[in-house]
Amino acid sequence: MTKLSYRQGEALGRIENQLDGKYSGWLVGAEDGTEPLVLKNGFPVKLLRKDIPRRDVNKKVGLPGDLGFEFSAEGIEIGDRLELHACNGEHSWLVHVKVAEQRVPAGAILQQVMKAREVATHPDSVAIACWESSHNPIGRAHVLYNVIAKHRPAFLFSFNFPEFGTRLWAPLENDSFDRIVIPWEERHQYFALFQMVDLHFPTIWLSKPRLPTFELAARISGKTTKLILDHDDNDHHFSKQTKADRYYGPNSVPLASYLQQGITAHTAASATLAEECDAEIVRHARATHHTITPPAANPAAIKIGFIGTVRPHKGLIEAARAIRVSSWNLQIPLEFHVYGDFSPASLKDDLTELGVIVQDNVRNADLFDLISTFDLVLTGFPTQGVNDENITRYQISSKIGDALAVGRPALVPYSQSVADLENIKGVFIFHGSTFSAAVKNALSLQTEIGLPHQFSFDGAYEAFHAAEAKAGTPPMSFSLLAEDKARQAIAPQDTLVLLWKQNDAGIYGRRIDQIARSYKSLFPSFRVIVLEFCHRTTYDSILKQTFEFSGDAKIVGPAIERKIARSFRDGFDVDYHTILHTSVGSLNEDFMAYLIEQRISPTHSTLILFPVIRFLEEIYDIISQFRCIIDIVDNQFPWSNDQTKRYVGAQYFSLISMAETLVFNSQFNVDFFKDYGMISDRDIESGRVSVIPNWYTGADEQPPEAQNSDETGFNVIYSGNMNDRIDWGLLESLTMISDDITLHLVGAARRQIPALSRLTARKNVVYWGPMQESQVLNLLRRCDLGILPHVSDEISRYMNPLKVHMYRAMGVPVISTEVLGLAADDGLSVFPDHVGFLDAVKLAWEQHHLSGKPSRIDLPKAETNPSARAYMKIIIQSFAGRKDVKKVLNIQEPKKNLPELLPPLDC
Repeated sequence: MTKLSYRQGEALGRIENQLDGKYSGWLVGAEDGTEPLVLKNGFPVKLLRKDIPRRDVNKKVGLPGDLGFEFSAEGIEIGDRLELHACNGEHSWLVHVKVAEQRVPAGAILQQVMKAREVATHPDSVAIACWESSHNPIGRAHVLYNVIAKHRPAFLFSFNFPEFGTRLWAPLENDSFDRIVIPWEERHQYFALFQMVDLHFPTIWLSKPRLPTFELAARISGKTTKLILDHDDNDHHFSKQTKADRYYGPNSVPLASYLQQGITAHTAASATLAEECDAEIVRHARATHHTITPPAANPAAIKIGFIGTVRPHKGLIEAARAIRVSSWNLQIPLEFHVYGDFSPASLKDDLTELGVIVQDNVRNADLFDLISTFDLVLTGFPTQGVNDENITRYQISSKIGDALAVGRPALVPYSQSVADLENIKGVFIFHGSTFSAAVKNALSLQTEIGLPHQFSFDGAYEAFHAAEAKAGTPPMSFSLLAEDKARQAIAPQDTLVLLWKQNDAGIYGRRIDQIARSYKSLFPSFRVIVLEFCHRTTYDSILKQTFEFSGDAKIVGPAIERKIARSFRDGFDVDYHTILHTSVGSLNEDFMAYLIEQRISPTHSTLILFPVIRFLEEIYDIISQFRCIIDIVDNQFPWSNDQTKRYVGAQYFSLISMAETLVFNSQFNVDFFKDYGMISDRDIESGRVSVIPNWYTGADEQPPEAQNSDETGFNVIYSGNMNDRIDWGLLESLTMISDDITLHLVGAARRQIPALSRLTARKNVVYWGPMQESQVLNLLRRCDLGILPHVSDEISRYMNPLKVHMYRAMGVPVISTEVLGLAADDGLSVFPDHVGFLDAVKLAWEQHHLSGKPSRIDLPKAETNPSARAYMKIIIQSFAGRKDVKKVLNIQEPKKNLPELLPPLDC
């Protein structure tokens, strides 16, 4: 992608810091209302808020106004180039550049899945599958992720069950690891998307033998995927403590056990689990962490800290009492600090009553700095619970690694699961009766504590690598978990999606219809879809106008109904669809659901967008995953007022920045956007910019017929939008040439009722109202002359009227006023003034009377049209230009017996 050239403007602004997945910034322009535009490596980034009060900026620059904005940081990687641009409705220019110093995981579903697919394409990549992400199960999965990520590409997948919360587990919430968190109730949407993009990993490391873990692994595995199952708890015991109807509850245990039998490779956090599961030991590994410990608030006190999930079986109530006793016995002031997730919540109050300093969850990013403020780290305390032995026999605390990573002694209650750690420097194992001695010995330790190899990422990776060597492919039982794959639609089909800016595609035979038809005719096995967005208020407005004779709602409305129902397919087998959305915010979700429903995948699809499309900024994160061609079908600036120009300019700028190819309908538009600063000479010289005028395909199915015997007189037609750019005086003069001339007018004119009424008062004028393309073609068969009575103004100069090509395709000669973008050609006469135009009409009428035959010209052959050839080549190159051609592209052969339309791609 080439870089844009920019016009310098009077604006100041900055992209500031990233916090909680958002960047903040500010922008002030010489003109009030200057729009901020943010690009990430040339792609538009969604603004979350603007017009935010920034009193500090007001004071700094000495100007009033709400100058702040925020934009999403999701999916930003370290080193990404972030650009702040300003748009004032007249020009766009670069204001500030920032290189990202922090990475933020992708947030939108398609961003996430395509990032996961990118990782999965590496032959040594590993997926971590975890059953739940809103509480502590993801803690162990995060350890496994870190073990892999230090050595190989990694990605973490997990479910989210709302009963545990709707957000990522608090300690990891701001960590920048690659992940997809799947709300359980939305899982089938994700599964369908996984299948659409052919997502599967070479190796999957399953964290905990819970049924959802197996379900998730089944969806991202292929036939040759290696499976390794990790154990760090007695999960069957925990499952049985859950409500019976839960997917991860007691009734799921037999199935989970059955699925586990088919897995040949295992890892485990403790020696007892390793022995029972024949597993390689993978500890709760950590990296050595060096911190500068701040002075203690109470230097005389010894701080004993616990950070983690606070549960009854951890014995922290008993620990608080034991610390009180030990402080008395040892005559040492001991402070007990407990931070983390308290369940039940009453534990927090019980500990506070015992003099414990408590605090809620600690972010993982702050964990080691906080632990370094402790003198000793407690990992738990022996309890007398009846069921605790089922837990402590296998469970080994992650806090052991936390303590050793920062060089702090770890006080570890004895159980079979930690008996093998007795000789590790810094680990002090105690019984309930020996706690005071353990505290004393830990405080007396003189040598420096280091992180043992088995608790390091390298040591854990060695164990993983040994397990991977034993790993087998998914057992047959896994295929049963993914049974609905067979029920889904066939694999994604190569699809061309044309996203239209209005709600009238498929009705008039416009440029978008011509592109869709031409491509579908060339490649009939491709799927071609013309898509529109329609907000509910727009839909309701159209329905209210369907009674109007001069408005196009009467034919647009019924078509929208069919598009919403997905039942609109034209004679060329092009599908026309509409997404009806009820709010601005719902469009992203509705569009994503549509893509999954229609199985439109970035791996098999190209988008052509025709700006300006309302609310498009809501889906930038989705369209940025596709290869995009931007067609500047006309120029919306002349139609815009001062306020809407900023919105129009922002969208043009964003799409032009991200497009792989830009197509303009005329050289005048290219010159305009070059002057605007959105395209450069380099863009033009590189071939990124193409000028492709309109063409017409569609009349070959309905060839012209001889004029019917009942037709009399000379019939002249104009078909098109009559709300703008029509020379009404010229039309009236035309009707005065002779009463034998009948003027047929077709099109919407609801904003020009007075002018239209003056014409329809004449006896030789027939106003048909808006008509569908097929009706216009039928009318053209009965007409002798087509006209283009346009005024050359700020609107018409950027147009390339397609109706000229439609007229001529039906053999009807055309007379036009002088409009930029039109040049005299076979069957097209252009006149600079009214006199020449009217004389040409009169001459055509006279010749008609002399011959007694309808006026006709030779039909041009659609397949030889240079515009169609050029456009089809661009689309073919877009499909052929993918990186993963072998997996993504199924090059289709042109329809048999169709004349060769294109030269070879390498010419």
